Amino acid sequence: MSDAIAQGLDRAYAEASAETLELSAARLIILSDHHRGSRDGADDFRRCEPAYNAALAYYFREGHRLLLLGDVEELWECSAKEVLPAYEHTLSLERRFHDAGRCERFFGNHDDLWTSKLAVKRRLAPLLPGVRVREALCLDVVDGGTRVGRLFVTHGHQGTPGYEWRVVSHPVLRLVWRPFQRILNVASTSPSQDWNLRERHETAMFGWAQAHPDRIVLIAGHTHRPVFWTKVPEVDHSARIAELQQRVADAPDAVLEAELEYLIAEQRRQEGLARPFPEPCYFNTGCCSFGDGDITGIEIADGEIRLVRWPDREGRPQPVILQSMSLAEALRRA
Repeated sequence: MSDAIAQGLDRAYAEASAETLELSAARLIILSDHHRGSRDGADDFRRCEPAYNAALAYYFREGHRLLLLGDVEELWECSAKEVLPAYEHTLSLERRFHDAGRCERFFGNHDDLWTSKLAVKRRLAPLLPGVRVREALCLDVVDGGTRVGRLFVTHGHQGTPGYEWRVVSHPVLRLVWRPFQRILNVASTSPSQDWNLRERHETAMFGWAQAHPDRIVLIAGHTHRPVFWTKVPEVDHSARIAELQQRVADAPDAVLEAELEYLIAEQRRQEGLARPFPEPCYFNTGCCSFGDGDITGIEIADGEIRLVRWPDREGRPQPVILQSMSLAEALRRA
């Protein structure tokens, strides 16, 4: 698995174009794995639409460049002519970035239709005139004319079996799995799926970036799990657990005790996932299709690289910074 992923990333890196990014002026928001469908029971994005649209409005006014890092549309299960009209308003918000020259689209494995220039011209270009859909992009970060390091941005599906066997997997998803989802209203992109496979994939991604001779920082999506170098960041439930323990001790309550046990187990599960990487050379956006309606992404602004989540901890349409560090430091240590 790791060899196939490395070969796929090597190819994407060799074919990627490069741009210069001024450290002090850089303002990027990188989002991925929306899996927008047709608003039926198989649509994983619809519960995240409020948070995502709020984020688009915020980042446009803040002057960020929008990088949509693949799997934006769920085109294994749906056709483009189903999906694109279903999210006309969301696309209009993305078009504001596009019209301002501040939007980059990438393809992933679930929207690999956009590898076809004809498909892009017929389906996507009428909504985003002149749009280009990339596989990868290199961003050479400079500070006052001095090169600080390189970011390599791509979806991260390269070399995976599901993508390599897409001729078989696409029809199965569309004809078998999608009707099942519609009936039971089951989301297909929960980050609780196949943790062992995800762990191996992320280890391979990190190993490739760590060993790269250009000392790059890799930013990817695909796994649906946010990664910010030092650990897999999740919500810290410690304060709420302490509060519930005190309330239950004062006055036993079935609902509060159920919430307490749930959070204790969830905290234990998260701690088991917090495996550190020794260098900051691999970051992951998470996704825009979490089952609870949250979205996560990688933000670069004010000289920092940050993992952000929408909405905030009180459910307001605002970003919360889960983790951050100096971008120059990350590039230096990669």
